[in-house]
Amino acid sequence: MIMQNCSYQTLRRCAACTARIGIAALLLTAGASAQDATPPAGTVKDGFAIHQSIDLGGHIASYSGSDAMYDTLVNLQSGPRILSQSLDMHAVGKTKFPLFDSLMTNSTGYGGDPNNVTIFRMSKGKLYDFQGFFRRDRQYFDYNLLANPLVPAGLTSNGYTFPQVDSSPHLFNTVRRMTDAGLTLLPVSRVSFHAGYSQNIMQGPAFSSIHEGTDALLLQNWRNSTDTFSGGVTWKAFARTTLSFDEIITHYKGNTFWQLAGADLQLSNGTPVSLGFDNVSVPSCGNHLSPISNGSTTPPTANATCNGYLQYFRYSPTRTLFPTEEFRFQSSAIRNISMNGRIRYTGANSSLPSFNEYFSGLESRTGTRAFTVTGNAQAQRVNVSADYGIVWQVSPKVQLSDQYNFWDFRQPGTDFYTQISFAGASMLTPPPATGASAVTNDFYYLGQKTETNTLVATWQAAPWASFSLGYRYRYRNVVDRRPDMDDISIHQNGGLFGAVLRPTPNWKINGNVEVAYADNVYVQLNPRQLQHYQIRTTYKPKSWAAISAAYNDLERRDNVTYVNHLDHSRVFGAGAELTPNEHYGVELNYGYTDIFTQTDECYTATPAPAGAVMTASPACIANGTPYFANGYYHAPTQYGSIGITLSPLKQLRTAMGYRMSAANGTVEMLNPRQVPGSLQSQYQSPYVNIAYTLHPGCVWKGDWNYYGYGEGSPIGPTLPRSFRGNVYTLGMHYEF
Repeated sequence: MIMQNCSYQTLRRCAACTARIGIAALLLTAGASAQDATPPAGTVKDGFAIHQSIDLGGHIASYSGSDAMYDTLVNLQSGPRILSQSLDMHAVGKTKFPLFDSLMTNSTGYGGDPNNVTIFRMSKGKLYDFQGFFRRDRQYFDYNLLANPLVPAGLTSNGYTFPQVDSSPHLFNTVRRMTDAGLTLLPVSRVSFHAGYSQNIMQGPAFSSIHEGTDALLLQNWRNSTDTFSGGVTWKAFARTTLSFDEIITHYKGNTFWQLAGADLQLSNGTPVSLGFDNVSVPSCGNHLSPISNGSTTPPTANATCNGYLQYFRYSPTRTLFPTEEFRFQSSAIRNISMNGRIRYTGANSSLPSFNEYFSGLESRTGTRAFTVTGNAQAQRVNVSADYGIVWQVSPKVQLSDQYNFWDFRQPGTDFYTQISFAGASMLTPPPATGASAVTNDFYYLGQKTETNTLVATWQAAPWASFSLGYRYRYRNVVDRRPDMDDISIHQNGGLFGAVLRPTPNWKINGNVEVAYADNVYVQLNPRQLQHYQIRTTYKPKSWAAISAAYNDLERRDNVTYVNHLDHSRVFGAGAELTPNEHYGVELNYGYTDIFTQTDECYTATPAPAGAVMTASPACIANGTPYFANGYYHAPTQYGSIGITLSPLKQLRTAMGYRMSAANGTVEMLNPRQVPGSLQSQYQSPYVNIAYTLHPGCVWKGDWNYYGYGEGSPIGPTLPRSFRGNVYTLGMHYEF
């Protein structure tokens, strides 16, 4: 449709200039991201200034190594694409138009890319403003170490080799569609109205697992959606004061369904069966014989007295309704004082009207041949929150601010389940006609009230320096009505310090420090001590040069016996941008992230790993876990990039660069078969872009990206995860 609006002259010029593409193609490795030279001014028709553009082309992708990892991290495939499209229309002159004065739309990625985006905006003077957004993302995730039991190579029984798990048992291949639309009526009037709609749908196949004596692979047919409707009014009550009210209704539908997958064996009567995918040792069976009774059949025949699965499914449709009312205000009507506030209330209801679960097979430990679970559950969530902030300009150099935040929620819930279990000792024998029935009826209640007040005083000590000093108090009360749980009250006190310095007109430094202490915690990962340091700086020695850097350090501790939790998150980043003139420029970036956490942990393992320490923790002993360790995770990661732009000719713009990230992490390894995997990995992507203007409004573009992923540790008993890929993108940009 857009191409039909292209003028005949423009298309003729572009058709003629495409003869020169062969010359420009010698510069391949080029780029859709390079800037175009001297685009045409567009056209004026029927009272509108109209500017359109379209990029048509495609990808040529080639890669080697792990297909799964390439699709997980890149997932760009060969084929034609609409690389981008745009349309801008703006009214000119004094002509009045009944529908709109301004219209804009832009889209990219259509034709096969994993990410597609469309943006639309339309407005009519003081009457209305409409905005729309659509995004489609395909998420393919198959990092094969996730939930992998790491089955050793060559594990055999009666001539049958148990398969290694080469892909993740929790693989994702889902699509997410996100739609947003918003309309504002009378946007510049004293009273304006707004409404909106948002939808988020996630669906597609995924895999998960279930444990009933052994772990079985489940096909998870994913279909969850969220619809949000909103409407409200904004009233500019008087000068420098605005009041607004919003009603927001969110409806969630969970329709995910689980069923047995991976039944790669058979019983002697031909019935498909799975003995699980976690066979790291030969399974034991009720008749004390081999788990494979005949390895020469296709598929091999399994021992019917082993722990196994014949059928399994689970369906739990969930519906949740979140209606929320929100009132906001902001005002600076009082001299030297500005205020803002918000009150928000949510009364949500969630229901699981019909839960159904069915298992047929054999759980050898309990002698269960089959079971059926049916039931229902309901939950509520009542949430009240309020915020109020005030800033008082005491004098030209002194300012006081206070921010109060309140949050109170309670979440009661009940469930009712009936399980009927059928006993048995062999999967060849049908379940008995009657079974043992067990009823479960639970009541849960979780509530929390949080109050936070932050008082800050700011002093402008000099034109080039200001300092702030503050105090923060937070109170939390957690009510947990589960067995063996008590109410918990937490009081946290903290001090704040900040500084803004400008030693020279071209150099600015910002810094903040927060130190806090809490007298209690709800979970082990919550800190009793907290220190947070932040510093940011920017420096412009020349008009064409800018240098910036930032450092963020968050330290948290819970140093009590049998917890000994410590974590930190340290992030440093620096960058420089140098553009002496329009012909060339350089951009440099470096980032360093250091994530570390350690916490005492209880665990059980058979056989016990080398160096296992018997526990003395009362909590571990009460849970029947005999071993004790200080689990840790450390993931220092570096990132670097360099980008160079060159424009030696008016018609030619090029860009080239290199991006790299590398992790060198370690983790507590209680499993002797575990490997560091992505904790010791490198990911790099050099690129080259070229844009050559064949004629104003007709630009040839090319782009080359290389993607390389590798790990610096053994791959473990699974498929390699490294890959190398080249993606070439060629396209023609038309403007009219």
